[in-house]
Amino acid sequence: MAALAPFVPYLTAAGTAVAVIGAVRQGQAAAASADYNAKIAQQNAQIAEGQGAAAGESQQRDAARRIGAAEAAYGASGVQLSDGSPLDVLEQSARESALDAATLKYNYKIRGMGFTNQAGLYSAQSGFASTAGTLNAGAAVLSGTGQAIKFGG
Repeated sequence: MAALAPFVPYLTAAGTAVAVIGAVRQGQAAAASADYNAKIAQQNAQIAEGQGAAAGESQQRDAARRIGAAEAAYGASGVQLSDGSPLDVLEQSARESALDAATLKYNYKIRGMGFTNQAGLYSAQSGFASTAGTLNAGAAVLSGTGQAIKFGG
């Protein structure tokens, strides 16, 4: 063991260098992963809003078809659509359809906001990971310095 004594400071320095590089790289990898997750969450937010618009339009088309079919059935049976209960039924159907479409769009917008919030958290996590990597590298330097002093003196 005494034969290795002159090499201890060099080995300690090498170990410290490896620990510093590892800490920095770990922080960089965690930050890159969080950045990627943030990007995916933002894409998911855009997709959710697009799905909401499409679902709302689809619901409105379906409602228009149902109301049109009801109007046709009323007309075929000789019912007057200008006033009274049939008109009230058609108007109520139109209001409910508009509300259903708005609710669909709102629900998808809320879902998109959840993804946007998640992206913000991932972005923050990226910054924290970078900072942690730097702090861990600093800790490795201090630890290595302490070891060098311990064995060197």
